[in-house]
Amino acid sequence: MDQPLRQDRHWMDVPAEGASELQLRLKAVWDAMQSGPKGARHVDLFALVRHWGLWRSALGDDRWWPMPFVAPWPDAEAWREAGFDAYESAMALEVRAQPVLLPWLGAQADLLSDAFKGLPSRRDLTVRADPVVQRRLGVTSYTGMGQREALRALIQLPADVALIANLPTGSGKSLLAQMPPLLEGAGHVSLVIVPTVALAIDQARRMAELLQRLDGSWQPTPLAYHGGLKREERAKVHRAIRDGTQRALFTSPESATGVLRDSLEFAAKAGRLTHVIVDEAHLVATWGQGFRPEFQLLPALVRHLRDLSRGAGRSIRLVLASGTLSPPTVSTLQKLFGPASNTQVVSAVHLRPEPRYAIHHCAHETERRQLVVEVLKRAPRPFILYVTRPDIASEFEDLLRDNGFGRIERFTGDTGPSEREYLLKEWAHNRIDGMVATSAFGLGVDKADVRTIVHATLPESLDRFYQEVGRSGRDGRASASLLLFTNADIKAATEMAGNSLISNDLAFERWENMIAHPVSQDLERSLVWVDLRRKRAEISVDSPTNRDWNLRTLNLMTSAGLLELEGLRSKPPEVLEDLADVETVAEPLYAAVGIRDLRHRQRTHFDTRMDAARKVSFRASDLGVSTMVRVARGQEEISKALSKLYTLNQTNAFAPVSSCCGGCAEHWPVRADSTYYSPPQVYRIDRFDPRPVSRRPFNIDGIGGGRTHLLTHRHAHARAPGYVALVSALISQLNPHTVIAAKAGDWFDVAMERVHALNMATFVDILDERRASSLDGGQGEVRIVMWPSRPITLKERDALLHSPSALTVLLIPADLSDPSRPDRAWAGVMPHIREAQVLEEFNR
Repeated sequence: MDQPLRQDRHWMDVPAEGASELQLRLKAVWDAMQSGPKGARHVDLFALVRHWGLWRSALGDDRWWPMPFVAPWPDAEAWREAGFDAYESAMALEVRAQPVLLPWLGAQADLLSDAFKGLPSRRDLTVRADPVVQRRLGVTSYTGMGQREALRALIQLPADVALIANLPTGSGKSLLAQMPPLLEGAGHVSLVIVPTVALAIDQARRMAELLQRLDGSWQPTPLAYHGGLKREERAKVHRAIRDGTQRALFTSPESATGVLRDSLEFAAKAGRLTHVIVDEAHLVATWGQGFRPEFQLLPALVRHLRDLSRGAGRSIRLVLASGTLSPPTVSTLQKLFGPASNTQVVSAVHLRPEPRYAIHHCAHETERRQLVVEVLKRAPRPFILYVTRPDIASEFEDLLRDNGFGRIERFTGDTGPSEREYLLKEWAHNRIDGMVATSAFGLGVDKADVRTIVHATLPESLDRFYQEVGRSGRDGRASASLLLFTNADIKAATEMAGNSLISNDLAFERWENMIAHPVSQDLERSLVWVDLRRKRAEISVDSPTNRDWNLRTLNLMTSAGLLELEGLRSKPPEVLEDLADVETVAEPLYAAVGIRDLRHRQRTHFDTRMDAARKVSFRASDLGVSTMVRVARGQEEISKALSKLYTLNQTNAFAPVSSCCGGCAEHWPVRADSTYYSPPQVYRIDRFDPRPVSRRPFNIDGIGGGRTHLLTHRHAHARAPGYVALVSALISQLNPHTVIAAKAGDWFDVAMERVHALNMATFVDILDERRASSLDGGQGEVRIVMWPSRPITLKERDALLHSPSALTVLLIPADLSDPSRPDRAWAGVMPHIREAQVLEEFNR
């Protein structure tokens, strides 16, 4: 063994400011070790020193690291047993990490190597941000074309069309929530519904920074509403919503559908509520069956608020945002918030290139537990160990602690609100290296540097598995995903996936018992309040289980289209809630249902509709389990399975998936190539909010049905002062949705500069010379096309003439040749208007 060079003895004496997150973790353990026997454990030290050493080695720094060698520090033999080279002398102990191999994974034995190295895996797909986004949000580039098109849709879609934004992790969905308050200004409020308190607080913090930067007169106020606010703070939010000073509100479904509802209705009636944004919108379709049922109240709430707003002469814009939407989920969202024809899907999905996937079948539970300990002792930090149930999470936490793990915690659906908040804070500040968790840990946990995900369970669907693996590698660097499963897991996953759906006989009996004894009724709205404590004849004692089955009955009836769940309360509906109440309903006792099918009490019709809903649910769960099992058994390669899962090919939603694989059993030898992915194919919105044009300086008939106008000029280049003045005049007078310009030369830059200088909410598109369809335009669109000096093709001409756009001004050189007859000028044979005429009209 080669001997180390003498190293700096104080290599861990690093200042906290400017240190990497890995250094901060290692320094915390180092300092704790120095505090004595009650400090950090050796497992924590070994893991972090290994991570540090292998990462530095990948950068070419293959040094030995000096270590103390007096109690409580490990001796040289302990370092060797932990997988290190150790050099010991009378005066020094220095160590060097050995590469980690997991021989039982065969060809993938080096599964953890890329994660240790932190290899960059994500492609740079950024594009220049449009002026309205630069000015309002202070960003200079979009993360990709998907984010750009989603923001265009947010601003330019017709107000009554719901936007479904399907953007992968790291694509910047949060900008969709941040833009509306910055566009609408004082006197208006945007409602953003998020699944966790942590996410509400984080987004509110960023929103406050943006408001203060853009509007110096804005007075700071709580932008996140949650149970952690003081009583007077909650009351202040209610007052601000009503008097028009709130600007933005980030909150949970429980708050929005509960204690905040009256104030939101007031704002909607006054025309002040401009936007509703639902983050992680897939939860509306997948949750609610006994777990956070308030998610299923959102469609009714949104519909009611939009109806109230229309009465005030305003349409509330709706955004449903998610990172991964499968076709069934999109269909459900379109059904709940649609109709489908009144929704627009913007999708730019590429598979995650960061995770390296490995799957191992364990013969029995004992083997799995041994391998979990072995892997997590060596894995790069931080890690998440996913299991299925809270009791199993507790068992694995005990197992890890018994094996020397110190910096770990447990997070499940049973974790209380205050403890959740504490754990999320500790996780964010690098004071926890590993989390033992159920699927409850994930939403709103946007930690960028998670390096390892281990599943000690078989998830009930590939979607859930991918969502949980997606908690790693958010910084664009390689991560490791290991799935350890047993045969018993397959049965358990099937049982978990098959939602406990009540039979028709029991459901009808429960429904009859609830509807026959209503608490109150609103006949005008066909709204009935029912008591969830009503019992079937065979049940004598009320219990949470009884209330849960009543709620499950209402959920399935909602899926069947018989009714709509509109409200949940713990107090009778006639009892007014205190404005300062907390946001959650711990145990809902009353439910408001809107009757959607008058035959809901006709048994034959009831059975038919419930059977159909049950069939859809079973089909989806069966497909989820079978796909997950095929992937686990190696019968289907994971990137192919994921591509099929997330590709949208529906009447009102088409979006392919840009496929890649960071590394799996099939791609392991060629993972450097399989990590590559093409930019996602993003489709432009096809309809635009009508944009009134106060002055149309065109005294001649247009071509293409009167909507396309040729405007000629005699300037040689885009920077000519006269041309710049003409473009400025057109943009300021027409207020176009879009300016299209060629990327070559100065055309595009001039367009961007003019839009920015005029402070317009106009998007600047690039003229794609490879696709004439880039000139198609959308229904209702007002646009200016800055044509360069090159000839126009027949396909481009036809795209311009047959566009559904409301108005196209085609700005062309006076001598541009006719696409049909290159020997003559196009303006010589087509109706057109000259530059001087336009400027004269504008200057009147």
